[in-house]
Amino acid sequence: MLAPAREDAEASSSMKFVETAGVSTHVETWGPTSGAPLLLIHGAFSHIGTWKPTIVPMLKNEFLLAAYDRPGMGFTKERPAGSDTLTKQAAVAAGVIEQLGLKTPVVVAHSWGGAVALRLALDRPDLIGGLVLIAPVAHEWPGGVDWHFHWSSNPLVGGLFNTVLAQPFAGAAVKKGMSNAFRPSIPPDGWLEGSRVAMAAEPGPLRANAEDMVAAKREVTAQQARYPEISMPVAILAGDGDGVVSSAIHSLRLAQALPNARIEVLRGVGHLPHEASPESFRKLLDWVRSQR
Repeated sequence: MLAPAREDAEASSSMKFVETAGVSTHVETWGPTSGAPLLLIHGAFSHIGTWKPTIVPMLKNEFLLAAYDRPGMGFTKERPAGSDTLTKQAAVAAGVIEQLGLKTPVVVAHSWGGAVALRLALDRPDLIGGLVLIAPVAHEWPGGVDWHFHWSSNPLVGGLFNTVLAQPFAGAAVKKGMSNAFRPSIPPDGWLEGSRVAMAAEPGPLRANAEDMVAAKREVTAQQARYPEISMPVAILAGDGDGVVSSAIHSLRLAQALPNARIEVLRGVGHLPHEASPESFRKLLDWVRSQR
């Protein structure tokens, strides 16, 4: 069932590059220009492709969808200084909205993209009409990040690590990581191939992701006290089996901090709850739109 949906999503898409905050950013759009606009922000170790198996086919006939590859990811090759900060990431997202002429879109964001969306809501609330956050990273957490992120992001040895040392293992590691994100479920047949997750194993995305992850705790810690400032409607979808981003540390705390939030935590579901229950995602999206 997934393959025809992916082909249809590809066939109806429009792709281009726009200049946003000094980055030549790859964007794709789907759907009628008269449709209510949605902006999709992907997470770590991913790119636009992760929206294509389920979210794009489900929504593209009704909404004007826009998605972009964050700096250094997918087909957005540029990664200027400061791209590891949420300030820069939010500025790029704001630029996509402005360059595409989207009128106060609802922002749909997954995982680390949720942190970007929250910063966008803090820095440019005038540009957006609400958030749907899927397993978002929102708060500081115990511990740090894996050792290989420090090697991959290191300005002295990172180039050698990403282009030579990591390459024999990177493709398998990225696929395994995405498969683990589905746990306790398994990826649907064809999902990993259709979403082209292997692109995250290329040297450029490896470095970009590593820089984001090394800076992640610092960045969310700096903004988490400001979440009560976000007055727009925010819906949160999470899974209680998420072994990547703890729903207790991030989603539940975020829902408590926001003045206008609705949360659903799915039982026995991992880091991709929108894939496990598209209908739950759609209900939350409809709630945000009804609150605008």
